[in-house]
Amino acid sequence: MRVLPDTTDEALCAMIRDGDQAAFSILYDRYRNQVYGYALKLCCSPEVALDAVQEVFMKIWVRHEALDPSRHLKAYLFRSARNYVFDYLKKAVHDEKFRKWFLHIYEEGLNLSEHQLYTKQLEHLQMNAISCLPAQRQLIYKMSKMDGLSNQEIAGRLGISVNTVRDQLVKASRFVRGYLLRYADIAVLLAVFRIL
Repeated sequence: MRVLPDTTDEALCAMIRDGDQAAFSILYDRYRNQVYGYALKLCCSPEVALDAVQEVFMKIWVRHEALDPSRHLKAYLFRSARNYVFDYLKKAVHDEKFRKWFLHIYEEGLNLSEHQLYTKQLEHLQMNAISCLPAQRQLIYKMSKMDGLSNQEIAGRLGISVNTVRDQLVKASRFVRGYLLRYADIAVLLAVFRIL
């Protein structure tokens, strides 16, 4: 069967599932620029966006026998690209050079009203994360991050050791960071770099 450029996504998906390389090429040509643009918007890095495109379509081809023509293929492509970029950002957030570069890109393209909106979203998410902590860990975290108390001061006020305070802060910070990375959209995620 000859594959035409205007073949529906569902038909392409069925053909790709049967190993049709021509159908795969049409799908790639149809969506590669859109997937690239979406990934680039998320991460501001042409290299990462290209990697996302390559990874998304490679997975389609490697797993072609498991494709389901009834699923919305375009949504799957975009979701896969988003997951790739977010996984990359979760790993890269710990790299200081990346953080500085990303914040520079972020600050150049962000207007004040967007910044205020993202800051509010971030604060809301952060408060949700903090409310999930055990009571004592929550109190220690708030005393440190919101009240600006030193570990020594917190230990003195609560009658516990400095080591306990330090341990609770490490665990609380790790949980809050993970929560934000899980639930924040990309714009909010960028603001995480400023507070953690």
